[in-house]
Amino acid sequence: MARAAGVSTAVVSYALNDRRGVSGATRERVLRVADELGWRPNPAARSMRAGAQAVGLALVAGETLHGAPVLDVVATLQRALSQRGLSVDLRVVEDDAEAAELYLRWGAERRCEAVVVPNVRVDDRRLAAVQAARLRAVVVGPPDVAPHLAAVEVDDAEAYGRVARYLVDLGHTRVAAVTGPADWVRSQAYEHALRLGLAAGGAQFEVATTDGTPEGAAAAARRLLTADAPPTAIVLETDVAALAALDVARRTGLVLPWDLSVVAGADSVLCRLATPAVTSLPALGPDLGTALAEAVCGALDGGPEDAPVRVPLRVGALAVRGSTAPHAR
Repeated sequence: MARAAGVSTAVVSYALNDRRGVSGATRERVLRVADELGWRPNPAARSMRAGAQAVGLALVAGETLHGAPVLDVVATLQRALSQRGLSVDLRVVEDDAEAAELYLRWGAERRCEAVVVPNVRVDDRRLAAVQAARLRAVVVGPPDVAPHLAAVEVDDAEAYGRVARYLVDLGHTRVAAVTGPADWVRSQAYEHALRLGLAAGGAQFEVATTDGTPEGAAAAARRLLTADAPPTAIVLETDVAALAALDVARRTGLVLPWDLSVVAGADSVLCRLATPAVTSLPALGPDLGTALAEAVCGALDGGPEDAPVRVPLRVGALAVRGSTAPHAR
């Protein structure tokens, strides 16, 4: 390229990297020659010179971050990481396979200091990709999720155990849960906690798994509520899923909360403005962002012989609102 442009290799480097010491005409000539030759910057080479300065987060379209709004978590994480000169590289992908491919590319190009892996699945291909790419990773899930990696451990089991006791104390004897995909580790943890808590109170329990979308939640709620022995209370993972169930209940002629109680696994303004307002566990939001920042920094500061960083995160108190009450019958 230097020969074609009639300049030295140093001038080419200065022009391509927009550094001082090159005239406008010379820079334009170098850029024109680079374009004619089809030259493109090598991300790996640039990263080797400058060092990676990002924390990667690949999120499947439509998913939340452990039930919390994505921007609430990322904004807090970004503020905390900026003190170390790091940014968050957020990518929206179609599925976990695309996320795994992205991790491999990030590793090859040395683009990221670390990656965050949310919504961990059983036999998650993303975790294998993280290891193959030799990336430092922080996973989000229940205690003991991916024990070989750094993690934010959200105690869903304790939180949903409280939900189970609350519904039993209200006298509910038939309770259902609408969960995300069956292989989500988080869904399995909170389903198990509900099952144990309800069984201890003598209540029946039924689970409907979905693809994690609001449409899937609505379809599952309709199946449950139109069955011969419908539940008297229903628990859903997210605020949007809870509102979908609320709408289905109204369309099937049920009166909330007397015919049906609804509990959401993550609070939001939607839950507070609904009619009736929805009883909810708090959304993790900024708390999750802060915990992720702590786990990421711990992972970056730790040595190869150090135990993986584990940051516990407890889910707060249930906000009791108008969508729950003792069953009328």
